[in-house]
Amino acid sequence: MKKEICYIMLGKQGAYFIGDVYRGRLVKKVTGKPALVEFDGQWVLDREEKKGDILGFWHTHPDGTLKPSERDLRTMQAWISCFDKPLFCVIQNTSRETAYLVSSIKHKKWQAVWSKKPFVYKIFRHFGVYS
Repeated sequence: MKKEICYIMLGKQGAYFIGDVYRGRLVKKVTGKPALVEFDGQWVLDREEKKGDILGFWHTHPDGTLKPSERDLRTMQAWISCFDKPLFCVIQNTSRETAYLVSSIKHKKWQAVWSKKPFVYKIFRHFGVYS
């Protein structure tokens, strides 16, 4: 993994935690410098406004860390403030991935909710955050 890669996780609020959660999907792949991803924020805003289905963000850390960077935390806080709902931040290195449920960086309300070998959709079976 040479560059950081980011996906936006989409799903239907209230439906993705019941039964088959594989309906969530990873879309909008973008790449940037080795440790930095930038993407079209307007696309994300438009998508949330029209569909209300942004669950969070999945991205890689080529350096191997599984904790959110300071930039990750600042970015997540901006999106949480914008959407007014908690979001998932999933980070993957070459062998593992960890999911964080982030509701407030300012008040340190973020927690690791899942960590194992990559298979991101399984996290939604266990956490009924929006229900």
